[in-house]
Amino acid sequence: MIPHYAVHALRTGSILLDKSSVVHGVPLGTRVTIPVFCAAIEGNGVRILVDTGIADVAKWTSDQSVHTQTPNQTLDAALAEIGWRARDVDIVVNSHLHYDHAGNNLTLPQAQFFVSRVEWDAAGDPANAQRPLYDFEWTGPDVSLFNYTLIAVDHYDVLPGIRIIQTPGHSVGHQSVLVNTNEGALCVTGDAACMLENFETPTPPGTFASSRDALQSIQKICELSDRVLMNHDPEVSDFQTSGFPVPPQPAFVPSELTPNSRRRLDGCGAAR
Repeated sequence: MIPHYAVHALRTGSILLDKSSVVHGVPLGTRVTIPVFCAAIEGNGVRILVDTGIADVAKWTSDQSVHTQTPNQTLDAALAEIGWRARDVDIVVNSHLHYDHAGNNLTLPQAQFFVSRVEWDAAGDPANAQRPLYDFEWTGPDVSLFNYTLIAVDHYDVLPGIRIIQTPGHSVGHQSVLVNTNEGALCVTGDAACMLENFETPTPPGTFASSRDALQSIQKICELSDRVLMNHDPEVSDFQTSGFPVPPQPAFVPSELTPNSRRRLDGCGAAR
């Protein structure tokens, strides 16, 4: 039998930003506070994190995006709340290598990390628009290339009931994780979708490398998952373990954004 896993939403901070950064096409001027969640997965004798959150909020705070982290939102404190220690984490899946999803990688030297090969290569020499999002270190003396398994295929089974799917768009090598739970297949989306509005319209996050890929990834998640845990969903509660949202099925998924909607991106989706 395929094992079932328990999933905890661990908040590692918050970001106050313009909503256009997380939902493409929203007019500038609406400020929202979004959480920065990791997913802690437990079962089958293993402990897994999907993403590791923010490490240094001061570094990333600007006039456009204010980052905060309370003492109980550090990764160590959030793990302690569910009875884990950092050294208990066996596996980390990074949805991508942006600072708010891989900021604490170096604090987990005993873990084996899973990152897409495309993301790994792109993060070493990122496109100009996303370059600021990779301005930190995810390898060092204790976490080297050999801690990372680089995934070059779709539907990669880390363990029975834990499957990595490729969901590019927000970044060129973005991936999401399907988890077998008591409520069905839960997709930890990373930034493939940040809010339910990304599914409903559908529309990608404000910052994206490819609108076509982002829209296809949203459709893919809808087809494969019963519920979704979005890493920036403001409706998710700290340490939530069940009742995650059911992804709405979009009535129509365009193959890519129209020229008019692309023009709306000008000045929107500033790098967080």
